[in-house]
Amino acid sequence: MAFPSGFLDEIKNRVAVSDVVARKVKLQRRGREFVGLSPFKQERTPSFTVNDDKQFYHCFSTGKHGSVFDFVMETEGLSFPEAVERLASEAGLPMPELDPRAAQRAQKQAGLVDVTEAAAKWFQAQLKTPVADKARAYMERRGVSEKMIEAFRIGFAPRARTGLLEHLTARNISVEKVIESGMAIKPDDNKAPYDRFRDRIIFPIADTRGRVIAFGGRTMQVDAPAKYLNSPDTPLFDKSRVLYNFSLARQSAYDKGELLVAEGYMDVV
Repeated sequence: MAFPSGFLDEIKNRVAVSDVVARKVKLQRRGREFVGLSPFKQERTPSFTVNDDKQFYHCFSTGKHGSVFDFVMETEGLSFPEAVERLASEAGLPMPELDPRAAQRAQKQAGLVDVTEAAAKWFQAQLKTPVADKARAYMERRGVSEKMIEAFRIGFAPRARTGLLEHLTARNISVEKVIESGMAIKPDDNKAPYDRFRDRIIFPIADTRGRVIAFGGRTMQVDAPAKYLNSPDTPLFDKSRVLYNFSLARQSAYDKGELLVAEGYMDVV
């Protein structure tokens, strides 16, 4: 996405580079500049400078130089659009209007996120009920603690054919939206829709912003045809472009310079 230069300039005028850098680096004022230890390399003598008047930072030990956007991208592993959105929020500036088609897509996605988020909360609540005793026992055997369950927002889908569908529609979410979000299946023979996930431990899948956009479910039935079931591709979810737990792991992976990839949801947990 291309941003108007005036919009980017206004962010830089409102958000001082030193304020953003100070979250990562202990800065000391030296004349018109701030100095500190490089966040990019271990050192004993400060070689990192920040100049708010000129709106840039410079690291003499690594040669890295840039604006407040570059610093956020460098230290937090964000893309440029993500850095702009983050800093625009801090500056109190609304993001520029998208072209009509993009705006329509964004509005549609936002509506579907409401559906998947509501589903995630319902699944989490079901895990605490007696119908999930078997699922909780399984996770206990696998060493999954309550803290881990909360961190990964693990839930449970009961065996009822339309439990989630009834819950969502009772909250004025249309059946069409539930189907479009991938949470319900509409049979080809025009029979009544039913829940996609039933009698499964549920693992919410989030996008890079941490929004729940899809789910993976592990069956509790020994004779189930598929051990794991995932959400289908939707306007929110493209399974070839989404990595489970990336939103939680990205900062640590960026800081350490390595990413551990596992095969399944339980392996990640």
